[in-house]
Amino acid sequence: MSKVKNSLVNKDFERAVKTLRRILPKLSFGLLIATYLISAGIMVIPHVQAGETVLLIVGSVLIHLAIQAGRGTLVFFFQLNPARYQSRFSLAIIAATLLLALSMWNAYVVFEPFGWSWIIPVNTLMLIGWIIEIMILKETMFATNMELYQNKDQWEELKTFYVAKAQFQNFMDDIKDGKYDQDYQSPERQEEGNGETPPIEEATPELNGAYT
Repeated sequence: MSKVKNSLVNKDFERAVKTLRRILPKLSFGLLIATYLISAGIMVIPHVQAGETVLLIVGSVLIHLAIQAGRGTLVFFFQLNPARYQSRFSLAIIAATLLLALSMWNAYVVFEPFGWSWIIPVNTLMLIGWIIEIMILKETMFATNMELYQNKDQWEELKTFYVAKAQFQNFMDDIKDGKYDQDYQSPERQEEGNGETPPIEEATPELNGAYT
């Protein structure tokens, strides 16, 4: 079947969209990293204003850079394992939101003497960085899920894992509630018990009577 060409799409616009799709990932990550660096730089301003020594200022820069690096790690850490399911309000989003609030409050305290003409644009930049951070996280999660779920073998392994995890959790809950039975058998062992091999009591009644 021949592919029908869409004559209603402007070819220049189509090429521009393709170029934009190539540029946007680099632009997004670049802006996100810039937001991290600016947030770290803002936290250093009070130390410079206080006239602290160069050693203390350098130490402050390193500490606040490490804080922003830790923020990025908290947000994207769970993407290291594609099998780990993340909900809408996952630890990554909670951490990003809390650290955004902390950065915006710190920016307000630092730029309060200079007025709202500084506070508003700096906090706006941080808010944009947070939105980009969440959008990148969502797209990364979507791409990771596509990679995982398109592989049927991996999907079966993941399903088996979560089913076994739920069964084990129910078993542990029974133990905590005092419902543990020493004769407990896993579903797999129960299926084996329903096979052709009879229990010992039923398989050897004649032997027990042969020696009486």
